[in-house]
Amino acid sequence: MLTVSRLVLASSITAALLSFGCGGASEPMDDAVADNAAAATGELGLHGGPEHVFSPRGDAGPSRGGSSPLMTFHGGTVLVTNTTHAIFWGSEWASASFAGDKITGMDSFFSGFGGSRFAATSSEYTGTNGQVTTNSTYAGHQLDLSAAPSRSIKVSAAVAEVCALTNDQPDPNGVYFLFTSTGAGHVNFCAWHSWGNCSNRAPLQVAYMPNIDGIAGCDPQDTFGTGHSQGLAALANVTSHELQEAITDPQGAGWFDSSGQENGDKCAWSFVAPVTLKNGSTWKLQMEWSNAIYPNGFPNRSGQPGCLQGN
Repeated sequence: MLTVSRLVLASSITAALLSFGCGGASEPMDDAVADNAAAATGELGLHGGPEHVFSPRGDAGPSRGGSSPLMTFHGGTVLVTNTTHAIFWGSEWASASFAGDKITGMDSFFSGFGGSRFAATSSEYTGTNGQVTTNSTYAGHQLDLSAAPSRSIKVSAAVAEVCALTNDQPDPNGVYFLFTSTGAGHVNFCAWHSWGNCSNRAPLQVAYMPNIDGIAGCDPQDTFGTGHSQGLAALANVTSHELQEAITDPQGAGWFDSSGQENGDKCAWSFVAPVTLKNGSTWKLQMEWSNAIYPNGFPNRSGQPGCLQGN
């Protein structure tokens, strides 16, 4: 969606928020609202933009109003190529019983994304800096074993974490995924993506990925025989949503429709078949919206036939 994209649990999308939700929220999104209010008044400064959230399974699908379902370009950049970075934040990640297959599994997902047919689902989109390619490089993961936040964090806190870990020299084409060992609290989202700058104005893209083990609204219900744990299957699906959106709308002026929905939002929780990545790993991943294939694609939850599987 617009400037920040967050995988949300709520059934509605707050102005300037993009959501990929999980369902069952009860606590107001005061952090998100505060960040977006600051963005509207210019108070975020170098800290970051608003959150793009992703609504949970069970929420209403994309609007079927009279306006065109196609996404439009808003004059900004895309990530022509990208480098993914995984940061596992929290002391619990040092425990093999807690980590399970999640760290190795996400290593496999990111390593296989580049050059895959799934990555190609975003390659039709262009920005002022060129056209999206399937070129995605995985820089590997790192552990931050300090205490992870006990509740949802603001964009500014996520940006600060990346700036600290990169010594204020983030990769401008990077997407930094913060996988916390803790959940986000009683909020209505599964994850979000946004952007920001370090104190030296170095730009970055960031995604907040809280612990969603056992959260029904964030669970893709992997019945495709991939062999992944529930926690890994949920993280991979949510991650694919946020990554594709960060590629096509990295700084809030890329591609989204008249309702502010990005390519991941428009096909959220819509699945057809297993996705096999470049390295041979297999996943249950949601489809992605394609302007080019509409109206000859797979339907999303609102029946709009513009989704691509990329398997």
